Amino acid sequence: ISSMANDYQDGLQAYLDGDFVSARQSWLAAANAKDAKSMFNLGLLHEQNKLDNASLDKALNWYRLAADNGYAAAGYHLAQRMLERGGSDDDAIALIRRAADSGYSPARRYLGLSNPQKSMPEDNAISTTSIGSSTLTVSSQSVEGSNKGRNWINRQRAEHWTIQLLAFKSEQQVLRFIEEHRLNNKAAYFSEAKQGEVFYKLVYGSYDNKDKATFARQNLSDELQQHGPWLRTWASVQKITKP
Repeated sequence: ISSMANDYQDGLQAYLDGDFVSARQSWLAAANAKDAKSMFNLGLLHEQNKLDNASLDKALNWYRLAADNGYAAAGYHLAQRMLERGGSDDDAIALIRRAADSGYSPARRYLGLSNPQKSMPEDNAISTTSIGSSTLTVSSQSVEGSNKGRNWINRQRAEHWTIQLLAFKSEQQVLRFIEEHRLNNKAAYFSEAKQGEVFYKLVYGSYDNKDKATFARQNLSDELQQHGPWLRTWASVQKITKP
């Protein structure tokens, strides 16, 4: 493992341990070696006010640097912050277009573009944000092997957070996705029937606050990020999975 990769991983662990000063030091070292995700994480430290000298301007500078080094999620995130602050719409849309051109799903959805599926056939996987909220019938399944299932989901604290990765139209597809992406012991799925169709929704991790969930989402693999994962509370999941 390269020194840059070690610094990145050391920063991840320090962040999760609440040692934000050490996280900053590790990510600065990785950023100096041109690691775009570490650049983005330095921006998150500032945006989440985890540092004594935190500022949103510094966060935006790190996001721009990460985007310039090829991290599409950073460009999209930067554009959203710019729009919130009343910045140039043209500049923000240009960033979103660049992220969309690289295949980043949230940016493509923002622009009304279709999201090509890379890991499985188009008719067996759908965007995580394309499912309505009305529920007809619901059920939950345990993931095969050592993966977490319904019982694990229902034991989570309602106010904690998780990441929904994708929704599938086939149980076989969700199991294959878990295997292909090595999500054993990290993922769970539940099924929900709506308007005559059953969807299998895959969730990843459990986090005690939104900041940690945001951080975890932004540090997913590039392959998982391309699908546009989104955050939700366990309470919103347990409305479906609990009897």
